[in-house]
Amino acid sequence: MTTTIEYFGWSAIALDTPAGKLYFDPFYRPYCGAHWFDQEDFSDARFICVTHGHEEHFLDVPVLAKATGATVIAPASVTRFLHRRRGIEPQHLSVLNPGDSAKFPGFEIAAFDWKHRDINLVKALSKAVLHGNATQLSWAWSSATNAPFYAPYTGYHLTLPDGLTVLNYNEGFNSKMTDAEIAALGKKFKTDVLLAGMQLDFTDDIARGVAAIDPKVVILFPPHDKFHEMMEVTSRPWAEFEAAARKAAPNATVICVEPGDRVNATTGEKLTSRAIRAQAA
Repeated sequence: MTTTIEYFGWSAIALDTPAGKLYFDPFYRPYCGAHWFDQEDFSDARFICVTHGHEEHFLDVPVLAKATGATVIAPASVTRFLHRRRGIEPQHLSVLNPGDSAKFPGFEIAAFDWKHRDINLVKALSKAVLHGNATQLSWAWSSATNAPFYAPYTGYHLTLPDGLTVLNYNEGFNSKMTDAEIAALGKKFKTDVLLAGMQLDFTDDIARGVAAIDPKVVILFPPHDKFHEMMEVTSRPWAEFEAAARKAAPNATVICVEPGDRVNATTGEKLTSRAIRAQAA
């Protein structure tokens, strides 16, 4: 069986392996005007990795974990929240703090730190109230109460039995990460496939990261396009992120994915696109 990677929008990504499916940040509910998939599209989850506690990464995790019995892999602050606030039983939770590693059936997983761009939740609430933006207010309040907002930002490096390695850097390629921090990550982890969010003006940061990690395949995904529309901000065109990654690693295969795209993890070839909902909600 060929290992494939499928993108479901937001930061929701599936790694489909002979040992079953592992999902990063599964998220499928209608949100910011987008509704690409539904819960049944994630019903084959065996493992779930949570990169951080912002709501568009987290809110559907407890729902899916209860429905599927999947093991949730995350830092202690996330697993505590899931147990105490969402009733997930301990046998379905596996603590993996940044710096830790553990073996699971079909995977060896190491967790590492990355830095998120600055978000001031109090400021966001104040701004939403001041401007009467009900959508922004709803997001800020929900983020503060329904998710472990200040959980550590956690990336995951996976090693499969056949030796394939996948590193999910999520949104970490931004101006907060130093060259030394990224270089240390590249030195520590051999990486065949790099998963990285592309957003805002962080094209140079994508280039820094790709150069340091030196993968064979780079899969770029847009984690916040719809969210940024709500916040009235824009990102650079996808083509600029792709060009920056290609220049940084001219021998790598670089691909930008849309919701529904499925990619051969070894070659970076786009295989098929899962049908998405005909219209955003």
